[in-house]
Amino acid sequence: MPQAGRGSEPRWPAPRMAALLWALLLLVLEAGPGQQQACLPLCSEGRCLTVNWAGLDFDSAAVACRRRGGELLTLQAQSSHQLLAQLAPVLSGSFWMGLRLPAGSCSDPGEPLRGYRWTSSSANETFNSSWVQWAAGAAVCSPSCVALAQYQVWTERPCSDRPDGFLCRTMDSNACWEQEHFFNDPIRCDDAPCQQQCADAEGGVRCSCFHGYVPDSGDPHRCRLHCAQQSCPAVCAAGACRCADGFLLEGQQCVDIDECHMGQCDQSCLNTFGSFLCSCRRGFLLTGQVRCVAVAAGEVVTPADRDSTLRAASAPSGPFLWVWVGATVVLVAAVFLLRVYVVRRQKRRERSSDQQPAAPAHPRAPEPQV
Repeated sequence: MPQAGRGSEPRWPAPRMAALLWALLLLVLEAGPGQQQACLPLCSEGRCLTVNWAGLDFDSAAVACRRRGGELLTLQAQSSHQLLAQLAPVLSGSFWMGLRLPAGSCSDPGEPLRGYRWTSSSANETFNSSWVQWAAGAAVCSPSCVALAQYQVWTERPCSDRPDGFLCRTMDSNACWEQEHFFNDPIRCDDAPCQQQCADAEGGVRCSCFHGYVPDSGDPHRCRLHCAQQSCPAVCAAGACRCADGFLLEGQQCVDIDECHMGQCDQSCLNTFGSFLCSCRRGFLLTGQVRCVAVAAGEVVTPADRDSTLRAASAPSGPFLWVWVGATVVLVAAVFLLRVYVVRRQKRRERSSDQQPAAPAHPRAPEPQV
């Protein structure tokens, strides 16, 4: 192999440099920010089902659904069946549905829906209950309500219980996000407490957002981009365009990223607009929000050990994506500067060695005369 001449710079092969850049990019992406949602919508043809992670009793869950313009999930409509069919394979935990025993009655396995009644105010529609899988157990009496558990098992529970959450049905694709927030504070709108829109109210102010934005869950005074469908127009200004988290910029459109095709989940995955859901098959436990770990036979899994279904936004695009790119550039620049420093230091050493005068030769001592 030919040796580099003295003072020449060592060169890194292109494949080695490409591998380094790829490794640095993966490192930054692995450390990228994530976000959890307490509510996640699943929509189709103008109808939505929202998964709400909040430990509320049945009545409080019903109030929460109505406050967002919906009601607890009922399955009288075919569209609700279709949405639930998409969600059920990845739903982990137990969630209230709109089924309740009439006052003073007890459940009866021989009756349709065991005697429970839908809480929906919608017109009565046909419902085939033959496919329903009920959890084993003795008959219960009111006040009892129904929660949907993992693997589409229907469970009878006291209405005062607080399961993992509740399911709502609504026509509003933005039902998971409060459109405005009230702040009980002596400040007024003249003090500019809201990022976008502000209205003075008795005892405080109300902050709201422009169309295409929702209040930031981390700081409701501020607003963030939001898209509740497959694609939305990008927000462009000064030659730069931005998208909501979980969306990718294509031209001047923001298109939903399908995290399931990116292999984000170990096993089951459901893509939603701007987000996704992970779950595991029987015999596995969801841990770290995306990983499935085998559960040993006979092992008891306590609620503290069991993660709920993932509710994480996908890899942020827009400004967060540029943060990742910027971090990658900084890392690459640091490696490059370190390499330059080492090369220059080596050159200085070589020049110092070249300029150092050679030591004079010692004269040979005369041989002694005999």
